[in-house]
Amino acid sequence: MITFDVFNDPTFSVTSMLKAIDKIPYVPTGLDTLIGFEPEPVATDTIQIEFRAGQLNLINTSLRGAPIEMGTEPAKSIRQFKLPRVAKGDQIYAHQIANLRPYDGEGDVETLAKVLARKQDQLIVDLEGTEELHRLGALNGVVKNPNGSIIIDLYAEFGISQPTVIDLDLDNANPLPGKLRRDIDELIVTPIEQASLAGNAPAFAIRALCSAGFFNRLVTHPDVEKTYLNWTAAADLRGMQRYEIFHFAGVDWIRYRGNTQIGITASQCKIFPTGVPGMFKHVMGPNNEQFETMHQMGRRYYPLLVRDTQRDQWVQPEIYSYPGFLNMRPDLVLLAQV
Repeated sequence: MITFDVFNDPTFSVTSMLKAIDKIPYVPTGLDTLIGFEPEPVATDTIQIEFRAGQLNLINTSLRGAPIEMGTEPAKSIRQFKLPRVAKGDQIYAHQIANLRPYDGEGDVETLAKVLARKQDQLIVDLEGTEELHRLGALNGVVKNPNGSIIIDLYAEFGISQPTVIDLDLDNANPLPGKLRRDIDELIVTPIEQASLAGNAPAFAIRALCSAGFFNRLVTHPDVEKTYLNWTAAADLRGMQRYEIFHFAGVDWIRYRGNTQIGITASQCKIFPTGVPGMFKHVMGPNNEQFETMHQMGRRYYPLLVRDTQRDQWVQPEIYSYPGFLNMRPDLVLLAQV
């Protein structure tokens, strides 16, 4: 019979659970697939960001006695930010495992390890939802919590001007033939290519995350409609999602499918380059809340198992993350409207 004593097995220690969760390959989803945030583990729970020569740079804070980072010229401005914590827990009650029987060849430890893994997987899915909100915030230059409170506002902190809204005149009933393609090239593609200094790089591309309203206006525009219909027909033959990516005038246009909390403002789209080294970063802070994980480089996730020591009625799996999602080149993100 399975009892809670099984959770005293070394399999459920912080060290063992860390090793197990590190073995799970990370598969980018949502905005991490479309934008591509570079993971950057750090050893401290505070980072420093400097604004110099029109772009942001990370300066990792260092432990006492460690070598310091050297600069070549005075920085224009430096700000220090404490990495936020994103965490969630659940509970496994004694009555939920009272009638579990191990499969043939399995022991009690393996059976409960699977129960725990399912709980942890769901907790990670929940954390990913919050991190998706943070990724979109990084693209916007303002990272917010689900309740609307601001974690970091790069524009306000460094006095960076937000981009002027580009009106592509998609609501014009009688547009001039070819004007939309020219506007996209002159107002979007060429400025981003020149400012990024990466326009000729093999991985360079320009993408646009569109609201449903913007996307629908775009694909029904006279300059676009025929191209779009041909593309969707080919996509259907290839078995692709119809709204996965639609290429026009040097830009990959994407209808972003968010939700009520995560999405693009109606009738607008966010345009940005990919393939610019160091532009988008996922800083992964350390878990300095537990003795077993102190003074280590940061990880994507930290598992913890809390036991009910008073009544022995439950164990509580928890997942912690200390992420900082940053756009180091906010000047390369443009905003367009219909």
